Amino acid sequence: MLRIVCKRLYSSRSVFQQFPRTFRSRIWSWNVDLRGLRKEYRDLQALEHPDMNANSDSSRSSELNHAYQTLKQPLLRAQYILETQAGLDLRNEQTSREIAQQDPELLMRVLDVHEQLESLSSEQDVKVIARENRERMNVIEQTLGEAFAQHDWDRAAQLTVELRYWTSLDRAVKEWEPGKRLELNH
Repeated sequence: MLRIVCKRLYSSRSVFQQFPRTFRSRIWSWNVDLRGLRKEYRDLQALEHPDMNANSDSSRSSELNHAYQTLKQPLLRAQYILETQAGLDLRNEQTSREIAQQDPELLMRVLDVHEQLESLSSEQDVKVIARENRERMNVIEQTLGEAFAQHDWDRAAQLTVELRYWTSLDRAVKEWEPGKRLELNH
């Protein structure tokens, strides 16, 4: 019975509340001290992971892992914040598509870079695309921070959809091999 009560308690906590040292106010925040988050995650897993503590519930360890991954990755963090704070589920394809259609040039820009990537034959050229994409993602992440600070949910949603496209391209860059067809998932 206690295990069921604890499970309900944990599952009702936000991903931010899972890490009380990193998020002292226990409310959402776009800005995350990733180094501090990682340390707290490791400390908590040392207490909760079944391999480290035979008396621990594996669901708590799994929940910590999910929360950590959500907070660590800017795209997942943005989607989570928008879902919990603005009621926008951008993991829903239809919702994302509707927001993406507000900027019809976005998909064209992404497809252009994707085509460039597919046509490359040297790793050096791929590194240039990767660096440009990382810079683009950094700008979006910074702008997202500003939108979240102002509770500008519409702008944050547009930026999150854009980040989703560029994150997909980032994965394609990592999977690049000469002559290999790359899938662009968005």
